[in-house]
Amino acid sequence: SNLHQARHIILILTMLRYPSRRAQSYVVRQVDKRAASSETRAGGGAGIGNVHHQLFPTDDNSLFRHVAQPRTVSVIGAPMTYGQPFVGTDRGPELLRESGLLKDLSSLGWRVEDIPDLDFDAICAEAAKNSSTCSVSPNAKHSLQVGAGCSALADLVESKLRLGRFPLILGGDHSIGIGSLAGILRAKPQTGVIWVDAHADLNVPSISESGNMHGMPLGLMLREFVLDRSAIPGLEWLEDESKDGSGPPRLPSDSLVYVGLRDIDQAERGFIKELGIKTFTMYDIDHLGIGRVMDLALEHLMKNNPDRPLHLSYDIDAVDPVHAPATGTAVRGGLTWREAHFVAEYVVKTGSLASAEIVEVNHTLSDGDGADETVKLGHNLVNALCGESIL
Repeated sequence: SNLHQARHIILILTMLRYPSRRAQSYVVRQVDKRAASSETRAGGGAGIGNVHHQLFPTDDNSLFRHVAQPRTVSVIGAPMTYGQPFVGTDRGPELLRESGLLKDLSSLGWRVEDIPDLDFDAICAEAAKNSSTCSVSPNAKHSLQVGAGCSALADLVESKLRLGRFPLILGGDHSIGIGSLAGILRAKPQTGVIWVDAHADLNVPSISESGNMHGMPLGLMLREFVLDRSAIPGLEWLEDESKDGSGPPRLPSDSLVYVGLRDIDQAERGFIKELGIKTFTMYDIDHLGIGRVMDLALEHLMKNNPDRPLHLSYDIDAVDPVHAPATGTAVRGGLTWREAHFVAEYVVKTGSLASAEIVEVNHTLSDGDGADETVKLGHNLVNALCGESIL
């Protein structure tokens, strides 16, 4: 109604007169929402309703220097759902493909190897048969299923990296990070990791408040955690020697940077401080701006080895639920639409990005519009991670 529109305009003008960063962000989000609504009504016509953008690949040939020529992206569907309590994350890879992702990757100049989704139904069902013959960890829920699925993922990721390809992993819940990191560290042990997430995912079974394994990938992979992973049913393979004899895959804490944290368990807070893990919370992003945060994040990872490969693990819940409502552990006050894209774009500009994953898209946890918006955002973030350029 006209009265509603008038009140909305007064609110925005008031917030612009007395601006805070969050107020300004609110204004941007409201304009985004109105633009999306206008696009729906007008079919993407002129003015505010025209929110479409053209897809342009970067013309910088120095990017993705760890990928062999001709550049090939291996799209790996990892439809894991056992790491958290909600069904629906298993359709993430399917929905991203259906949104036109593969066509866009080709338009960005990649040769596309579309690998069929890992058959987690069969893999996890076989693993579950062992639950009657072995102990089950009471605080690592579905560890047999998660472990079996992640073992298959690790082998696949490792093999693609050794072929010089760019593994693009489509989740699935974030427990797949166990498999992604294991495969990456076996093939490229010097990899630095940017973990973009609302949560630290630094739990282990002994201190987890929920027992959900999507909150454990980094806790299970950090080198400084003296943890016998073979004692967790399903994860025995994590203690196997790497093919090059370098020992089981482990990530040094100084090879990890967090971006976007805002919901951290008490025990995780202690670990982050004790280990000195480089961490940029939403407070830091508010205070410094996303550009300065990414400068500092990459400076930390690259200062001792400017040519090291990078992996970016992107949990869609890092983004504010205004833009990404269809996810299982949404937390208010996250990245704006542009901040979310800038993180991906800036890491690509280093030329060192060698692998990436996007996780926790769950269409069942929002209405039709919210689900569609979340899938579309995930698609756009993948485009940014694969070299889409504004100019």
